[in-house]
Amino acid sequence: MLESEQRMSADTCTCGTMRKAARAITLLYDNAFKSSGLLSTQFGVLHVIYNIESVRISDLADKLGMDRTTLTRNLSVLEREGFIKISEGKDHRTRNVTATQKGRNAVAKAIPLWNEAQRKVKQKMGESSWRELMRNLGGFLKVTDQLTNQKDRNV
Repeated sequence: MLESEQRMSADTCTCGTMRKAARAITLLYDNAFKSSGLLSTQFGVLHVIYNIESVRISDLADKLGMDRTTLTRNLSVLEREGFIKISEGKDHRTRNVTATQKGRNAVAKAIPLWNEAQRKVKQKMGESSWRELMRNLGGFLKVTDQLTNQKDRNV
């Protein structure tokens, strides 16, 4: 094994840096959403449900880029808190999710808070830097999708 392969720097670790950034942005938005009663992760899921009258859990997972197990855990919290209702689909194997009035009200309250957080981030970064970040993250997601979908191939 080459010496360079044995060393690792936390400063250049893609995974570590992305996780640190994810924690930082989550904290920023969680603080912004406090008065809505939602966490930023809950808002993201609930906002998608809010914009669709009813959605199958598997379709929601695809739309959010989440695995079904993680989404189901997140949905159980939203259901317990009264933000969503989960019901049986057309066949007994599927379940549909709809936003309750409480959930719709929470999203409506959170949207202006989200807009303000977005405005502040863009203002601090500058519009062009923010747009470049969004483009780069979109490209990064495509790369990770390609790498995680390579079956039985060395990456």
